[in-house]
Amino acid sequence: MGKKLSNAPVYYTVAQVQFNPILNLDGFISTIQPRMREARFPDFKREVFQQLVFPFGGLESSQMAVPTVTPQCRYMFGDIDGRSLFLLDSNSLSYQTTAYETFEAFSAALLNMLRILHEALNLDYIERIGIRYLDAVQPTKAGETLREYLVPEVLGLSLRGEGTLQHSVSETVTTTQSGQLVSRVFIRHGVVGLPADLAGAQTPTIASRFTQSEGMHAIIDTDASFNQREVFDMSKVEARLSALHDEIAHSFKAIVSANALTAWA
Repeated sequence: MGKKLSNAPVYYTVAQVQFNPILNLDGFISTIQPRMREARFPDFKREVFQQLVFPFGGLESSQMAVPTVTPQCRYMFGDIDGRSLFLLDSNSLSYQTTAYETFEAFSAALLNMLRILHEALNLDYIERIGIRYLDAVQPTKAGETLREYLVPEVLGLSLRGEGTLQHSVSETVTTTQSGQLVSRVFIRHGVVGLPADLAGAQTPTIASRFTQSEGMHAIIDTDASFNQREVFDMSKVEARLSALHDEIAHSFKAIVSANALTAWA
């Protein structure tokens, strides 16, 4: 069982599983939704959005084929506190939370929902599995800077003290035995928030302890994914998730200092 840090810096976590398309998903929601209420996700919403679809071929009668806009449905299952949320569409399930405790608890919730889906839909294969963590690094003591929390390799020139820092970004992409790992460190002055690709999306509420102060901080954004089609197998999905989490944990520990781990323990 993973040990929860008493002052853990993780403020947003999301995992996604992509599977074979289910075009008649709407007909199964009446079966899925009661099971989600039993799992303590009673807040249900159905959202219709417009998706741009590009036709195959590209050219029709020597002219570029015109893309079409097709309405798509997305189903949301949230907890009472608005801190955890499942998003389900025709070929993917994602689980987001801003109330992360341990990986075991997080993965158990995702796998339980995936099990409910499989019992209703009889899924055929998995296309992609991904997991992403956002950690907020904020100095906790007077006189401290990010130097006490992060290794020099990711600080760049952010703490030179010349001019007004807009932002500093470090990114490393690696291929591992478990899949692909993308590790970013974003340093800026202001209030902790979500990266641009998540801004405006349907996301749970961030805990106030991360957003109540404004100042120099860093966001560690770590994303690991496995991209390969495999026959659906719950035990294999669980193993893939665990392996991706281990890669993220290893990357995180390479970025933060011993002082940081002590401050968060």
